[in-house]
Amino acid sequence: MFSELFYPRQAVLVSASSSEKTNLTAVEYFMPVSEKPPVVALSLHNTSLTLDLICTSMEFVVAIPSEGLNEAVLLCGTTSGKYIDKFAEARLTPMRAKRVSAPLVLEAYANLECKVLSYNSSGDHTVVVGEVLEIHPPKEEREGEPLLFNLGGKRLFGFKQH
Repeated sequence: MFSELFYPRQAVLVSASSSEKTNLTAVEYFMPVSEKPPVVALSLHNTSLTLDLICTSMEFVVAIPSEGLNEAVLLCGTTSGKYIDKFAEARLTPMRAKRVSAPLVLEAYANLECKVLSYNSSGDHTVVVGEVLEIHPPKEEREGEPLLFNLGGKRLFGFKQH
């Protein structure tokens, strides 16, 4: 009930890598923290494989999905990367980043390469704060708008600017 009070929220995908594993997960606890320098924060469940990879590598990518990626976001948010390759299962294309080892998501509206500034356990989640090292902005030919997320009801929807 508590988290449902805050719906809808923006949906993002977060990728992280170590030498042995790459994972991609959907995150609804996400926010920009600062513009100068650009800093973001996200909160991941303490049992998350992606959190383990972030704490090992101290870097991650935030991919802003557009409304055409609804099914991929739901898959990434409801399955464990411990047993499957989420990029393959979600039919998403990992792309080499410029400054971090975690992959970008080719199909995303935009991608942010981040290095961890801090992380802090807060109850059953850990808050990760990251400085944005590189921004891969939307390309004009991208279709769709960023997603809003209501995983509690398993609904995702885009929004249009008027």
